[in-house]
Amino acid sequence: MNEIPDELIEFYNSIENLNSLSTWNIQREIKQTSRIDGDWEDKLIIERKSLNYNLNKGELKTNVQVTDTKGEIVEIGLKKKDLEYLKNRLDETKNIWLKSRYSHLLWQETKHNKYAEIAIDNYIHTINRIKSDEANELPIILSAILFISKKSKKRIEKAKESAIILINDLPNWFKSNILNSILDNNILPREELNAIAEKLPNWIEDDKSVSYFSNKSILDSGIKLYNSLELPLNKLYELLAKNEDIIIQQHPEDTDFVKYTTIGTKAKYLRLAGKLEEAEEVLKEYNRLKQTVKLGKVSWQLGEKETEMFNEYLNMKSKVILDMPTEGILAFFSINEDILVDPIENEENAKKSIKKSISHLFSTSVFDINSNFKNLKDSEKIEKEIIQSYTISHGVKCSSLFLKVFVDGILTCKLNYYKIFEFLETHTWYGLKFKRGMTDNEIDQNSSWLTMLAPGIHNLFAQFELSVLMNTNKINNFILAMDSLTVKFEGALRDFIRLSGGNTSTSKRGEIKEQLLEELLDNPTTKKHFTIKDIELFKYTFTLKGKNLRNNIAHSFLQYSDYNLQAVILVFFCILRLGKYTFEEKTAANNVYKK
Repeated sequence: MNEIPDELIEFYNSIENLNSLSTWNIQREIKQTSRIDGDWEDKLIIERKSLNYNLNKGELKTNVQVTDTKGEIVEIGLKKKDLEYLKNRLDETKNIWLKSRYSHLLWQETKHNKYAEIAIDNYIHTINRIKSDEANELPIILSAILFISKKSKKRIEKAKESAIILINDLPNWFKSNILNSILDNNILPREELNAIAEKLPNWIEDDKSVSYFSNKSILDSGIKLYNSLELPLNKLYELLAKNEDIIIQQHPEDTDFVKYTTIGTKAKYLRLAGKLEEAEEVLKEYNRLKQTVKLGKVSWQLGEKETEMFNEYLNMKSKVILDMPTEGILAFFSINEDILVDPIENEENAKKSIKKSISHLFSTSVFDINSNFKNLKDSEKIEKEIIQSYTISHGVKCSSLFLKVFVDGILTCKLNYYKIFEFLETHTWYGLKFKRGMTDNEIDQNSSWLTMLAPGIHNLFAQFELSVLMNTNKINNFILAMDSLTVKFEGALRDFIRLSGGNTSTSKRGEIKEQLLEELLDNPTTKKHFTIKDIELFKYTFTLKGKNLRNNIAHSFLQYSDYNLQAVILVFFCILRLGKYTFEEKTAANNVYKK
């Protein structure tokens, strides 16, 4: 083999001198290289591949995961030659962080416990040298130690000792992060957990105005710990109620809605703590504040009785649906017309509502998504009322039920990406392979619309399932799923019209162009095969007649908070509705029928 190139020596020196554990810092510190020929380039690629893994609840997970032409998930993992390289690097490197990473990867791939021991030992050394500005890495490293030790049955005592030292020595405000790592991969005996549970209430700092969020985090983690030990939760809920006083003291004005909502939260915690008389007194204050609070915008909620009735309806309805097989559940939401808003009825109700109001006596101003100002005409006021009415009706009739069924379906293993993919492949036209005219090539002959939809659906449900199973919203990022599925909806609708024998071209100013989404939704073929309820749902989701997601995504008008679960689930619901047809003859798709 040729002598190692100088450029590669500089690269190895850069990773050997890595002091940071932050992924961002690591990528900045790594020496950049140009293309290197031969075996040395292979080594460089393997090294970069190993640095492309992130620790997630104790496991090293690759950032590279794609779907193939069949929509199946493909992980880009390590090959045999990669493992041989890592074994050599493990012997060569003096950097304990690199040693922990190499040995962790080798243990994951080979299951040889000698690598588990090396990984645990070096992770513990890494913990001992972590800098204060990277303390947030401590729970992540601890999770790796506990995970490997639990799975391999190696270095159990060392792993326990590390967990106990961290939970005892770190500042109170940081202890909840360590406790969560311990609970994720617990190897501590019950007596140690009981000792932690006994100390936990003393971690609360009620004399500092900045302690609210750390206190709440500690107590939320404490509830998980107490539940696992089957200990009473009264004390923790009492401390949660007391913690709300920090916010109340910061918002003394009776007109402040923050004070109003915090008082309500305190009452809830007192009830859970069994302090019923105190809770009743706080609720009296809560009801008094209802008369004084001032909001920046109108907010309306169902009363306690009405909320209970609505939840009973959702539970009853969702139970009936979840008793069906998976394909029955998905078919219900694909086909059922009763759950959709009737656009004719909705428009009539909106017009009656606006006539009975005094809004026609005032000028109405609105701001668009980019804060551009506009005064509404009377016709635009009616249109705005129609959209608002649709939003409320859709929420009551459909979206709450859809979300409830999907959350419970995930918990009961009735619904996941694989089962949804199988349904779409078997029972919708998305699995159809067809020629694409002049642009057809061999790759496209092996793909279908399901190939195009699969990455977005997989990304959505990967995060949706995690948020449900982990009961957290800290990991959700629906940007990829929502952007992908929204744009793909328009293309899928266009191909559906073509496959149904329709026309998607139009002439504008002497040029032949493709119809825009609004035109596709008013296309004769669309109206022939879809009900007015379906078409109105699509318009509400993607056009100016509602949320206008297609335009806002295409022009990047949306903010991070706009990419929420409710919005992306609405898009997925539209994908389901669009796919409810299948073609009788795949070679000459002229006839369409409902599945």
